[in-house]
Amino acid sequence: MLFWTLGLLPLSAGAGWSAFEWFDERKKARDSAARLTQDAAWHAFDGTLGESPLLGGVLKAARIHAPAQLLAACWFMQVGKWDLALEYLEGAAIRQSPEALLLRNLVERQPRVSQWRHAFFDAWQSLGRPDFRQSTLLPSPLQWSHLMADTWSPWDATHESRRLPLVVLNPELARARQDEVGGLVHASDSLPILMALREHLFAYEEQDPLRPGLLPAVDERIGQLAGSSPRTLQLALIPFLTGSLLSQPFSHGELETLENLVTLSEWKQPSSEQFFMEMLGHFEALPAPGHHAWSAATLAQGVSLGVWLYHRARASKAHLNDEDRRWLGRLLWVAGARLREQHSCQEVEQGLRLQMLGSEWMEHSPSRDDCITVWVDVGRWQKSLLQAAYYRWPLASLQEESCEPRARDELTWMRTFAEKIPLP
Repeated sequence: MLFWTLGLLPLSAGAGWSAFEWFDERKKARDSAARLTQDAAWHAFDGTLGESPLLGGVLKAARIHAPAQLLAACWFMQVGKWDLALEYLEGAAIRQSPEALLLRNLVERQPRVSQWRHAFFDAWQSLGRPDFRQSTLLPSPLQWSHLMADTWSPWDATHESRRLPLVVLNPELARARQDEVGGLVHASDSLPILMALREHLFAYEEQDPLRPGLLPAVDERIGQLAGSSPRTLQLALIPFLTGSLLSQPFSHGELETLENLVTLSEWKQPSSEQFFMEMLGHFEALPAPGHHAWSAATLAQGVSLGVWLYHRARASKAHLNDEDRRWLGRLLWVAGARLREQHSCQEVEQGLRLQMLGSEWMEHSPSRDDCITVWVDVGRWQKSLLQAAYYRWPLASLQEESCEPRARDELTWMRTFAEKIPLP
């Protein structure tokens, strides 16, 4: 005890403490490199890493951090510096990894083809479809809702008629200019833009001033454009559901109204692809315009209305007799069918939820079996897409190229990764 008190430590104890400090510092350096690499990956996803000071940090971190090494290789591939990309892929930490093998394969293929997505898909297939779901080298996936653009700076430079799409991407723009944005809403003639904005606002907490400050104006304008006889089920459900709680059972009169609504033959218009192309024109000056156009198109699908319908139906179960429950089950089935006719994963999944509940309440096994079959297929397609980790590869061109085929037919896009059919 005296030795410790006087600071007269044995040499071995001092060495142990030094080793502990060394390991601690090394861990801190690796943790810092991991955070920097993920932050830099967002810039790689949108193609702006070269303009960011983070690039220098990534190249420095690549000496000690394998994911940074992979990210550096991806960046040099993106800008066409194939030799530098190969140098990073030959680093000892990642050389034998399946991720590096795929990228080397991609380096060989991509310069000879016009599209990154086909080169990637062929490389993945040729390597036996490796499973990257548990990859520790790839960054977090790029989600459709991730905002990768500065929407504040372009506001003043953007013509008034083109500002509302920026608010669709980032409703926070309206927080300090609600009157101005309210005017843009009332002047808008685009139902899908208004629907996309509605979906985004609907995700805000009810207590957030932005939601009550803007959502009623959006609903009012949608109602004016849709008229007294909306052409799509999506538009018809807005006045039908607005003002009700998710936990509120349907009354008999509401079921009669819903009976009329589900006779509408379409979920939405225009198609996701048409709206995607329109938004692509609006966002052409932003980084990753395809990604942001796909975000807007996804919001415009209005799937929250299907979710709302589903929850109100479940809340109604205990209040309905057998006959009315079967009646509501049939209405849910038909409403779900409108959603299932769409081509996005989000719409089809919500349609299946409605139809599964509807078939259960109708006590109709064949229709339920059909839903289960489709659900299993969609799950299998999703699993294969996750296996390829397509949305985790920080290659801006690769990600951008996926947006248009997904907007056209996302289910076919997903299915390609699970079955032997050509990639769109």
